[in-house]
Amino acid sequence: MDITYQSIAVILRRLERQFGGKMVEAVSLDGIPRDMKSAVALAHKKDDRLRKEFEKWAVLTYTNNRSVINDKKGADAGIDARAYFKTTKRDNAKIIFQVKSGGVNRGDIATLRGDMGREEADMAVLITLEDPSSPMVKEAKAAGQFKHADMGRNYDKISIVTIREIVEDGRRLEIPMSEEVLKAAKQLESDAGQLDMLDH
Repeated sequence: MDITYQSIAVILRRLERQFGGKMVEAVSLDGIPRDMKSAVALAHKKDDRLRKEFEKWAVLTYTNNRSVINDKKGADAGIDARAYFKTTKRDNAKIIFQVKSGGVNRGDIATLRGDMGREEADMAVLITLEDPSSPMVKEAKAAGQFKHADMGRNYDKISIVTIREIVEDGRRLEIPMSEEVLKAAKQLESDAGQLDMLDH
């Protein structure tokens, strides 16, 4: 039992590694959004900690629990999570995520493009509770495409995903993720956190 979706995601990853995907599908989870009504309720909680759980749930669900949640506050506060995906057998690239529960507009996409540059990320995803406007979609498409040589296909550099698509259509991130890179990223964040504690 655990109250945070981030902790639940860790357990689900461990179960999947040990027993496979079918085991994870058989696990019954209570207290997480399963429809739009419950997703909206979680997103609009007045408690900041519970609103953060909405962001974690959205990203981890969309990435099948294969992203690293950003718990830091500061210059990169706009980035809610990061993940790493395979580009070749030996190379990986970064994808960043931002979750919005309301008030989205074209400027959010422009900001995300700037965040990609700062983060040296090859791709970005905006997960939104609201449907995107036409200018938002146009701005995202203007970012161009990432050519994935190993997969033999192109992906939009900036994708817009709605909570409705995640909940009702089962939309998930399609890019092959690197579990080993995810572990390494988690270790780096853990080491950085320990160094921060030593500095204080």
